[in-house]
Amino acid sequence: MKTSTILVAAVAAAMAIGASSASAKTVSLATEVSGKYYGNENWKTGINQTVLDRGNPIGQTYNGTAGAFRFTDGVDAFIAFCIDPYSYLDLGSIFEVEKNASVVDNIDKLFNAAYADVTDALSASAFQTALWEVIAEKGNAYDVTDGNHYVSNVDVAEQANEYLSRLATTDTGNYRYTIYSNGGQDQIRASEVPLPASALFLLGGLGGLTLLRRKKA
Repeated sequence: MKTSTILVAAVAAAMAIGASSASAKTVSLATEVSGKYYGNENWKTGINQTVLDRGNPIGQTYNGTAGAFRFTDGVDAFIAFCIDPYSYLDLGSIFEVEKNASVVDNIDKLFNAAYADVTDALSASAFQTALWEVIAEKGNAYDVTDGNHYVSNVDVAEQANEYLSRLATTDTGNYRYTIYSNGGQDQIRASEVPLPASALFLLGGLGGLTLLRRKKA
């Protein structure tokens, strides 16, 4: 992660709160053979984007791509999203790996609200755009068509804003996160929090009761 991007450094620092201290691990990430975006390179959309803190003059946009990356660490293949809209992807250097029990609330809420809806190019692009909005925009007035960070792709913007509108009524805590950081874009990977053993036992018991009732019937 680049120290010159102060806002991203602050976000990453906040993400580390609650993280395990025993996570000084490094890994070399690579893209899968058929491309760096998930779904045979279909889960992406070209966007015109402005991020003012990226050093762009006010009003200047650049052509970019938003979507769901697919990586392999040599063992697992997984989906990840960029959490550094100020840098370009760099797979040429080793990534530091940080296991995070929690992340910034609104990032966590976004995953809880919309991650399960990522099923195609538009939803993946919109989710990535919404994630950049949460990171790059100052304050909680999120709108990807205005402000410090905005995009001009109408379909992506509308879907991203719909995801962002869910934050006010969404809880946190359904996912655990792994952060991958190097000199380029930082990446975030989410995995669902498994049910505790007691909950699984309860579900099993309820299932048994249901079967027993059916047999009696």
